[in-house]
Amino acid sequence: EVMDHIFTAWDAEEVACSWKIHRRIGEYLHKTAQGRGILKSAYEHNVPIFVPAFSDSELGIDFALHKIARQKEKRPLLRFDPFLDFEKFADTMMATRRMGILTIGGGVPRNWSQQFGVYAELLARRGYKKLPLKRYNYGVRICPEPVHWGGLSGSTYTEAVSWGKFVPPEEGGRFAEVFDDATVALPLIARAVLERIGYFKRKKY
Repeated sequence: EVMDHIFTAWDAEEVACSWKIHRRIGEYLHKTAQGRGILKSAYEHNVPIFVPAFSDSELGIDFALHKIARQKEKRPLLRFDPFLDFEKFADTMMATRRMGILTIGGGVPRNWSQQFGVYAELLARRGYKKLPLKRYNYGVRICPEPVHWGGLSGSTYTEAVSWGKFVPPEEGGRFAEVFDDATVALPLIARAVLERIGYFKRKKY
């Protein structure tokens, strides 16, 4: 119902991408729903949310089904450009002085966010933009995938340094890699952060 409302109202002249779709969902929830929610909070705090492999997501299925509906109704089809996401992410990262990254698990989302450093360097090398060298200064990786399987999810931050994605430790880069399942490690990190900011002292039960 929510996605049908959002996609039906979408102007076909505006090219869609994942962060724009998530923002529309957050705006809709902000206006209509009580309580908290990730997309609602992201909209309220102007935080973009990206889905790199959009066609491999539930929202991607919704988008595909809406395309069929528009075809049957002979309405203009919506267009989706994943590079709008990448450019938005790059602009956001370029505006920061120092960059850090927290990755949970592996696969497309992790590598997609790490590609920014390579992208920025090539933009400068090929003369498209005058950009400084931008790499991640800090990072925490939580993933149980071992290196010896050879999969992308198991690639280490040490390897990413060789690609120009991270600042080397000898230049001040600081990274931690936790070989554990997210369902074990993430709750511990979340609890520690909440304790550090005094959340439990403020909250009344």
